[in-house]
Amino acid sequence: MAFHPTPYGIVLKNARMDKKLTQAELAEILDISLSYLKDLERFRNNPSYELFEKSMRYFNLSADTVVYPDKNLDNDTYQKILRLLSQCDESHLKVILATTETLLSACKVS
Repeated sequence: MAFHPTPYGIVLKNARMDKKLTQAELAEILDISLSYLKDLERFRNNPSYELFEKSMRYFNLSADTVVYPDKNLDNDTYQKILRLLSQCDESHLKVILATTETLLSACKVS
């Protein structure tokens, strides 16, 4: 599996900042050096598979944001919605889906 340093660095930094963690705090949580974390956030290094998995699980993120980067990667609102969706149960997801479909349908009519 190929990791893309740029999307991973962006996702990691945004998730860290959302949790209001310093780089030093996250480095300790992930059990990596501060300099390695800085390299990851600056797109200078790729994570190991173990670190990738650990960071995605810690922040409750979808690996798709890194493995299949798309046009919404830099969109903070999109990223926040993805993180919140991962916390929803099936009934919440159904309500969100119906609401989104209705909203998009209404936008097409306008």
